[in-house]
Amino acid sequence: MNKLLELREKAPLVVCYTNDVVKNFTANGLLSLGASPAMSEAVEEAEDFYKVADALLINIGTMTKDKSNVMLELGKIANRVGVPVVFDPVAVGASSFRKSFVRKFLDDVDVSVIKGNASEILTLIDETTTMKGTDSSQDLDSIKIAQEAYKQYNTAIVLTGKEDVIVQDGKTIVLKNGSEMLTKVTGAGCLLGAVVASFLLRETHPKLDVLKEAVSVFNIAAEQAEMTEGATLPGTFQVALIDELNRLGEETYKMGLIEKEV
Repeated sequence: MNKLLELREKAPLVVCYTNDVVKNFTANGLLSLGASPAMSEAVEEAEDFYKVADALLINIGTMTKDKSNVMLELGKIANRVGVPVVFDPVAVGASSFRKSFVRKFLDDVDVSVIKGNASEILTLIDETTTMKGTDSSQDLDSIKIAQEAYKQYNTAIVLTGKEDVIVQDGKTIVLKNGSEMLTKVTGAGCLLGAVVASFLLRETHPKLDVLKEAVSVFNIAAEQAEMTEGATLPGTFQVALIDELNRLGEETYKMGLIEKEV
């Protein structure tokens, strides 16, 4: 848990251009973890923010044409200033509009991490993929998809699902922590993207172990939250998850971590 301890000491500034549904949840989750969120969306102030920011999250969940132009400009400014970008292509397979934008964004912006579910990541390597909203098919080969996306984009891939797959520096690991209750809360995956961003601490090429720790901290906190009284209900679980992100310590993390290298 080296990075989490460092994160809590430094309280990194994470700028989040995220979707309208999840802003409050994302901000509270980051605060609870120990980071400092900024929901800044103005191009005019981006360079000032990014001079002191530790990461930028771009989440396309509620994108419009105007928002897409802003996202693209923010990504370019982050590159220019040296701030790592975590990109979450939410529901990219749902429309040609999203596919076209994501293709342009990944062509024009150097991204440190791409985070998405299996269907979303598959769309990045196979544009014929379609999907219903943000849902992901359970029948996909997540490891193969993540590895192919890594080869194509030469950037870290965090593929989420029942098992999470991370590919970086040619290595692949599978993480088996998490809670089914995460699927009952809108924006849980979006919060994970912000958590990953908070662990980067201005490192544009994060190590595999850093990404593993970020994802595992989130998922083990979810497991702990599920054990809270009443947390079989989504509302209670959501609050408990925020509490557990604040409470999680090294012993619980080490005892709970389930991983394998592929």
